[in-house]
Amino acid sequence: MMTKPIRITLLAISLLAALLVVAALLAWMLFDSDRVKAQLEARLGDALGMEVKIGEPPGFSLFPYASVTLADIEVSREGQAVATAESARVQIELGSLLTGTVRPTELHLQRPTLSIERLSPGVFNIYESSSEPGSPNELSLQRLQVSEAQVNYVDRTSGLEWQFDNCDLDLQDIHHSGSGTDDALAAFAAHGELECQTLRQGNFTVSDLSMEIHGDNGVFDLDPISANVFEGQASGQLEMDLTSSTPEFSLTGELSGFEISAFMAMLAPGQTTTGTLDLELSLNAQGGNWQAIRDSTAGNLSMTGGGLELQGFDLDEELGEYRATQRFNLIDVGAVFLAGPIGLVASRGYAFTGLLEGSGGSTRIVELVTEWTIEGGVARARDVAFTTQENRLALGGGLDFARYRFADLKVAVLDRDGCAIVEQTITGSFDDPDVNQPNFLVAAAGPLLDLVESGLQAITGEECETFYSGSVAHP
Repeated sequence: MMTKPIRITLLAISLLAALLVVAALLAWMLFDSDRVKAQLEARLGDALGMEVKIGEPPGFSLFPYASVTLADIEVSREGQAVATAESARVQIELGSLLTGTVRPTELHLQRPTLSIERLSPGVFNIYESSSEPGSPNELSLQRLQVSEAQVNYVDRTSGLEWQFDNCDLDLQDIHHSGSGTDDALAAFAAHGELECQTLRQGNFTVSDLSMEIHGDNGVFDLDPISANVFEGQASGQLEMDLTSSTPEFSLTGELSGFEISAFMAMLAPGQTTTGTLDLELSLNAQGGNWQAIRDSTAGNLSMTGGGLELQGFDLDEELGEYRATQRFNLIDVGAVFLAGPIGLVASRGYAFTGLLEGSGGSTRIVELVTEWTIEGGVARARDVAFTTQENRLALGGGLDFARYRFADLKVAVLDRDGCAIVEQTITGSFDDPDVNQPNFLVAAAGPLLDLVESGLQAITGEECETFYSGSVAHP
């Protein structure tokens, strides 16, 4: 049995060793801080494969807990800043000092910025595409906090830019076993919350984005996800299985009561519209890169609404004179009312000038239904139509998001039997589409409304090909 004096002696030796380690660290930090800063810059630079600059010498504290603080950090590659942080504080486990090691338990990054650029497929500004990443080390943190972060992502190939502003991340119980790179994500676990004040892409803005993160062994569940979009409330869930070289994703969500006025403001600021819409989606995809994910995306998207009104444009009046004037494109109507938000995404290279140069009056949308089936990255219209007080319009064809092309998208004015009286097609890439001239399917004189009410069969005496047979009835 160990005697009391021996136990006291060993305890004193342990305490002395700890004090010596602490004293050595204090002397290291206080009396040779510039050298410490240079060593940290070099080691962090080697680990990241980039240049690291620390503005101030590191600070060391024992109370209320052992910690090291770095200030004014900048990470750059080839002279271009990639990331910065106002400060980084690492909390250290005091018990680890007994063995002469420094074991971090918490990390807090204050006001970091990260700028990511996709230069070409598979090539980014934050790493060399030809370099082989090393095996990740074992990691265990009780907590990771990131406060007031900003992230910018630019895709140079498409010209799209995303900006995340004022983001806070709080993760607990972070673990990584230090396995090889083939299943690195499969060994990762973390739980916590992420909040971002705004997310922007061009004129599109998402505010008050928040999500809870639950991840174990490479399987992550982001649930619930909530945000404000187009002045409506969005909610959803994202499941990610990252345990293999072909990750799998599943997304469900809804956007309730979003204002069509906020949506139309992206197309034409100052355009007066009223009414709300509801959107639901369910998507599944898999792949190790964005192209593979787009190619595999499958699911459903639907949007419904009624009582919508567009000021400054009387669609029924314009359609009544359409045969003679053709003052606007039917595609404009289809993209704004029928394709909705996904039409806006697809049409970023197309200017909606015809519809929005109205001739006065107003248009009331009595009923609107938008249902899409998505397969292989192509969204195809399943039941897409709306009615005014006098007319019914429908959309057919699809939007190929995998290849950024219109898949023979058509908008048609229908007769009472669902046959197209006049239709217009848009093909080609989203950035540079080909908009065909309106095609009148019957050569008859008189107002267009007469054809709508009488039907093509009454005029031609022949059966017509049904363009639309969905749920929206003729007015």
